[in-house]
Amino acid sequence: MDRTIVPTRRFLAFATVAVLAAGVSACSSTTSTSDTAEKTQAGPVTMEFWGWAPYEKIVDQWNAAHPDSKVTFKKIPSGGKGGYTQISNAITAGKGPCLAQIEYQTIPSMLVKNTVMDITKYASADMAKYLPSAVSATSIGGKIYGVPVDVGPTVLFYRSDLFAKYGITTPPATWAEYKADAEKVTAADPSVKFGTSGPGDGNDMAALSLQTGQSWYSTQGNSWTVSIDNPGTRKVAAYWQEMKDKELVTKTGNAWDPQFDKASEEDKVLTFVGASWSSGGLKSDLKDQAGKWAVAPMPTWEAGDGKSSFNGGSATSVMTGCKTPREAAQFAAFLSSDPQAVKTGIDAGLYPASKAGQDDPLLAEGDPFFGGQKVGDLYKVSAAQVPTTWTNGPTYQQVETDFTTAIGSGTYPDAVAKVQASTVAAIKQLGLSVTNG
Repeated sequence: MDRTIVPTRRFLAFATVAVLAAGVSACSSTTSTSDTAEKTQAGPVTMEFWGWAPYEKIVDQWNAAHPDSKVTFKKIPSGGKGGYTQISNAITAGKGPCLAQIEYQTIPSMLVKNTVMDITKYASADMAKYLPSAVSATSIGGKIYGVPVDVGPTVLFYRSDLFAKYGITTPPATWAEYKADAEKVTAADPSVKFGTSGPGDGNDMAALSLQTGQSWYSTQGNSWTVSIDNPGTRKVAAYWQEMKDKELVTKTGNAWDPQFDKASEEDKVLTFVGASWSSGGLKSDLKDQAGKWAVAPMPTWEAGDGKSSFNGGSATSVMTGCKTPREAAQFAAFLSSDPQAVKTGIDAGLYPASKAGQDDPLLAEGDPFFGGQKVGDLYKVSAAQVPTTWTNGPTYQQVETDFTTAIGSGTYPDAVAKVQASTVAAIKQLGLSVTNG
């Protein structure tokens, strides 16, 4: 599966970002950079935009409608695969882009590096157009550092035909029901697994933890508190460790891996929990299973609590050094809210952060792959039910790397404890005040 087609894959869209007091104080030059660059460039404006999403058509639409403001799009690796390093290095060398695609969870660490620009004066008037959680994810200390583009509302994908085969009449509404259904399937056929393996990295663990409503970070004054090892995350870790120990889920592989495709083709796996963009992988990899898959809400910890999660999402940020921040912010707003641009994004697999975009007729249609089910309705409900209690931290890539390593070498509970300690150490290395939560 070519996961680079959909930019939100493997990236968590966190619900909210705290006041980055320490980071803001360390990066006060960001505001002055914006003020200095406010003068509009004389004559036609030319701006570079770097990202990994399929934004070419949207850029063409902008250029056709704005002859005096030309945007050139440069495709780079996704952030975790080197894109952020490429952006930071270019900015340091004075050759950075004017705009870049930045995942929500990475904005704080980019601010610490002084690579994103405060665009509050240009963008604040339009923020009501987007999901509040997405706006929070691009805002730090009351200032805006990106225009929300897309989100990755989480749902349960399941094989309706195999549910019928194993006597499961309705999708599990809670994680307790999910476990009970898994035990039922395993009792009937130990070679069949109810779902894919538990969280494989920090993105997965964060997405599942987000649903509990307990955050990994908080701030007080100029100090960070790291609470990765919190009751909610421990509950997630213990749950999936038990599912793994009892062999109720696959040992390895996620829903976009060849192992999953093979198991699905052999009718050996029934579900996976994933973001809206996961549907693109199903449709491309498992064409012959059209009509067999369906979508349900993400299981919850408590019956009826309605809490969901994000796994995916990014913003368009104006980068430090941009000489035309006003025009850059105007392009970012166009990409996220222009009806035709949003429609182009939907065609490319993006689920819009724009409120109006979520009502696009394309998302209201029945999906033939899912038996005509109107899956867009489920995505919309999920997107509206993400807790607003989450806070992003300033060392996202360290957390992701450390979780991946720890999960690969031990249990989920052990990984949580290890990453708690390593994250406190990493924030100290940035010269920021930090305490254990």
